[in-house]
Amino acid sequence: MYDVIIVGAGGLGREVCEMAEDLYADSSEYRLKGFLSDVLDVLDGYETSVPLLGTIKDYVVQPNDRFLMGIGDVEGKKKVAELLLAQGAEFLSLIHPRALVFRTARFGKGVVVYPFAHIGANCDIGDFCLVNVHAAVGHDVELGKYSEVCPYATITGGVKTGSECMFAIHSGVAPKKVLGARVRLSAGAMALHDLPDDSLVAAAPSKKMRTIHFSK
Repeated sequence: MYDVIIVGAGGLGREVCEMAEDLYADSSEYRLKGFLSDVLDVLDGYETSVPLLGTIKDYVVQPNDRFLMGIGDVEGKKKVAELLLAQGAEFLSLIHPRALVFRTARFGKGVVVYPFAHIGANCDIGDFCLVNVHAAVGHDVELGKYSEVCPYATITGGVKTGSECMFAIHSGVAPKKVLGARVRLSAGAMALHDLPDDSLVAAAPSKKMRTIHFSK
């Protein structure tokens, strides 16, 4: 039986833990062992089923260990993944059973897909990508490794992205566009054209117009 360790113990890590509890509840192959985090008080005040095992930087990978990625920050996730991979760590992917995943979709290692996400036909989801709740990745999309698709973001069919991209809530990409590495879409932003590396697409920010007082 393999010991499953969640890398990161913040909000995302705790959610990954709960999803893994459901996924492995009846498993004879995997059991949850605990969290790794360099913030030693990160679980204070939270109820969890497994303990904090120690820091990421000091943990010695064991042959029986298998890891789940629980870090949402793109740059931090990449740094930690590379550190553990250099020690021979093996990462699992967690695809929630309530996600809509077409059978021809392909997944790299360390991927996390939340419930109610949509993964279309012939998608290629790169290593350590995160597709959050109610996010949609259309058919034939190539999503570069370490990228994150936030809740209600939509990447339409045929899009190709570089690595380490971030698609914030309610953002979107038009069909068949090609995006470079480290592209960022802010909340509500739309990418309607191809984008080079390190592009930022921002939607118009909200603006307070006036205060409304409701009478009783």
